[in-house]
Amino acid sequence: MKARNILFSIASVVTLWWFVSVSAINIDSQIEDELNKKSEQEMVQKAQDLSEKITFTKVNSCESMEKVMNDFLETYKKLNPKRSEHWYDAPITLYTNGARDFAVEDVAVAETSNMNYKSNSAIKWADMWEITDFSTTNIQRIWVDEPELLKSNGKYLFYYSEAEYNNRYISIIKTPTQSDLSDAEIAAKINIPDSLNDIQLFLNGNKLVILGTRYANKSESVLWSNRSIVIVYDISDLENLKLEKLTEVYGYFQDARMINDQLYLISSVNLSWYDIARRDEPVVFNEMQPKITDITLKKSSDSKKTYNKKVISMPCDSIFYLLPSENTMKETGIYPNFTLISQISLSDLDATPKQNLVFGNVDEIHMSQSSLYLPSPIYFSNPIRCTLRWCYSSRYYRNENTLVHKFNLWKSVEYQDSTIIPGTPLNQYSMDEDDNGNFRILTTTWYDQNATHLSILDKNLKLKWSLLNIEPGENFKSSRYIWDKLYLVTYQNIDPLFVVDMEDISKPKIIWELKIPGYSTYLHPYSDAKNGVQYLIWLGYSTTDNGYGGLKQDNTKVDLYKIDYKDHETAETKCSSLITKNVDPELTDSCTKANDSKKCNEEQRLYEDCLTKVNPENIAVSVIASYEFTWDTSYTPALENPRVFVWRSNKQELVLPMVIAKILEEWTRENNRKEKYDAFLGLKGLSMKTSTALIKEVLSHNFINNPEDVNKDYRRDFEDARVGYIDDVYYFLVWWFAGFLNKDGKVATLGSL
Repeated sequence: MKARNILFSIASVVTLWWFVSVSAINIDSQIEDELNKKSEQEMVQKAQDLSEKITFTKVNSCESMEKVMNDFLETYKKLNPKRSEHWYDAPITLYTNGARDFAVEDVAVAETSNMNYKSNSAIKWADMWEITDFSTTNIQRIWVDEPELLKSNGKYLFYYSEAEYNNRYISIIKTPTQSDLSDAEIAAKINIPDSLNDIQLFLNGNKLVILGTRYANKSESVLWSNRSIVIVYDISDLENLKLEKLTEVYGYFQDARMINDQLYLISSVNLSWYDIARRDEPVVFNEMQPKITDITLKKSSDSKKTYNKKVISMPCDSIFYLLPSENTMKETGIYPNFTLISQISLSDLDATPKQNLVFGNVDEIHMSQSSLYLPSPIYFSNPIRCTLRWCYSSRYYRNENTLVHKFNLWKSVEYQDSTIIPGTPLNQYSMDEDDNGNFRILTTTWYDQNATHLSILDKNLKLKWSLLNIEPGENFKSSRYIWDKLYLVTYQNIDPLFVVDMEDISKPKIIWELKIPGYSTYLHPYSDAKNGVQYLIWLGYSTTDNGYGGLKQDNTKVDLYKIDYKDHETAETKCSSLITKNVDPELTDSCTKANDSKKCNEEQRLYEDCLTKVNPENIAVSVIASYEFTWDTSYTPALENPRVFVWRSNKQELVLPMVIAKILEEWTRENNRKEKYDAFLGLKGLSMKTSTALIKEVLSHNFINNPEDVNKDYRRDFEDARVGYIDDVYYFLVWWFAGFLNKDGKVATLGSL
């Protein structure tokens, strides 16, 4: 054993000597650098080549659209002969066995299904009390509103909840005053029919806008019969809610934005080319042409309802189609699908909605006050590979790309151009338009190597510059654009926060990197970068050892970053004190490049070493405070949905819906019981004072009466939880109740929503 230990010690010394020796050697990386450059050039070139293969043309007639689709159908049949075999005779129609158009009777049912609660006095906007401060939806761009389950004007909360499939309402809740929480009451409820799903809300003055999808059963048709629905209520008198407008457009509800009184709805319609190819009849575009069913409701002086119903076909001069070449279809498998943009005026409900159509699938959107960007993913599938024994194809994709459509927002939505860039975006915060109209977009590729890429497109959608292969091998987790800086988080075993400078859009560069444990899913800025100091709130997860040499996701964590633009370093401020008669400031790097005893001395070396540590980019990022919600597990919906994030800037206070659980008893075969938890489910408020550089809990209330009764599905039941504030009253909403809390610790609750 003693000899064995001696051998081990000798081996350790040899290994250590080898490591020290190797680490002292200057390793040349020119080959790797050149290969990386070549790979990056190939990536950009492939995206540009694909851009040239795929053409976008404005259709000037329905006949030309019909010709385009039939030409595409012939190419599809040629490339997919087995899928094109005729197996039944049926005309191509838009709907068979699917949902029918909304009729006047449907609207009448929807309006009479309102469940108005009679309060002690008539509730009108004129009766409102004074509100000075209240929370609203957390949005990405100022003046560009985003849809959510909860909307508030301070006086009332409008909240969609789904207790059961057939028990779904929008509850209109009168908010309480600070002095008397018992003032809170459910003023009215709007029943949501079973056929409507994916409900989201907008609030615009005295208009409540309800968005959703009306799903239909799959049918043997060219298109599924799913429709996007826009419903507008007049809520100026809550005892007499008025359904004023109902608009139905093709496709399922994808996303929406609202600027002033203009609503922009994005819906997607999938074309079933597989079914189309198995029919003998040519495509008749009139049967597939998108239509809008628009119903405006009014009441006469004798309280009789009148309906103005219009069915408007999509103008053929508003269609931009994607026509890939035959070779491109072989390589990419691209098959056109509809994406519809519908613009609806909330100030003029009688106005006919406007529509644009472009082919492509859209996952995320970005809208500024002047532009709309629709990114559509395009994948190349891996080729089939064969060995001596079998053939196989990878489940993963190679050469992921994003097709970006740009529309200008003037009096109407006008198509400008399209282009293709490498990679695919993570979410809407991956994209941003700067003040000069340049579009910045972060994308990720997975093949051959996982990496993140920044592309900058000018106002004409021409690729200006790219910063490729940021931190290869790491997963892109979150990002935020602030002025001419980009803050980017990637993750593998630790969370690097990168700062990318884009002041010169032709030369974006990484100017800072900070590594901390865990990873973030959302970055929230506050303060003004132009005043010298910017702060970032980091919301994400801590990580722990998974027992296998790696890390696993753990509890919810909040960090506060300080980004200092003022106290920067220069060679003069940091190193001038080291200059003596033996130091020549003009001799930079001389002692590292050549060991010249005449020029180099200890003082010169110290000076040059100091120069290497100067941060010349005038920025420094540091974590000044951190807070973790500990127990066995903790979660907030804001981790996945930034619109739930509530930041009270005037108080420097973060408010979150939180579920925190501790396992009391785990399930085993012996006890054959469900897991038992001690759980917190409610509202947490964190003070994040920059002056004290401290995060501390200042607000907390658990709305669970019997925590041990909570089961392991608590997170699923908690997805729709929302929080906010009205002056000094805080609220917590979830589908089974509403809770209110004031600064004195008093609590009031309402029943099922």
